[in-house]
Amino acid sequence: MNQMTAVIVDDEQRSSKALSRLLVEHHPDVVIMGIAEDVPGGLDLILRASPQLLFLDIELKDRKGFEILQVLGDRRPHVIFTTAHEGYAVKAIRFSALDYLLKPIAPSDLKAAIERARKVIEAPVTNEKYEALLKNLDRSSGDRMVALPVADGLEMVHVNEIVQCESDSNYTTVHLREGKRLLISRTLKEFEDLLGDQEFMRIHNCHLVQIKHIKKYIRGDGGVVLISTGLTLPVARRKKQELLDSLDRL
Repeated sequence: MNQMTAVIVDDEQRSSKALSRLLVEHHPDVVIMGIAEDVPGGLDLILRASPQLLFLDIELKDRKGFEILQVLGDRRPHVIFTTAHEGYAVKAIRFSALDYLLKPIAPSDLKAAIERARKVIEAPVTNEKYEALLKNLDRSSGDRMVALPVADGLEMVHVNEIVQCESDSNYTTVHLREGKRLLISRTLKEFEDLLGDQEFMRIHNCHLVQIKHIKKYIRGDGGVVLISTGLTLPVARRKKQELLDSLDRL
């Protein structure tokens, strides 16, 4: 198997040593070119070593690891983020279809991430994912993007274009504002985990809706909603009050 060169940027020595040990013991084909503990050191090491793979901790002392991506631009290697917390940044990473590992890193998770990285390095993708990530990290931005896996690759979609997501067994049909539909090989639960916040609500077992696209609520046992695409969707009885509360906050 071809060797891959890698750099670790992590301000916790215990974490970087644990990752190094896993790589040496289980992935001798991944050659560690060096370890840095902060943003300046990480940038210097990456520019000198030109690694193919970067293990990047999200939190670096009083700065963010994402700063390294901004500075490197098109010169960035393939990145696997590492973090001890599933916070807002992890959600932004998932939106952008990038890879991350939760600490303490499980050997099986590391193996899967390296296998994915190898495929990407052998057939490089565009920078769209990283550009989407940096945009998604801006909490004030109303222009978040999500990378959706389609038959011929990834389609970058603005979140505000998504009207609803409809369950189709182990697939989900994503309905966009202009009437376009995308069939995605993810379950509706995965979309709920990804999008579910104050903007989106699962109103029924089969429907996850962006609240601002609801044009009318019609009362009933659970009721129904009319959405901006002209479709009428059922509301589960147990979701009725939560939906009404969300509509009141608009």
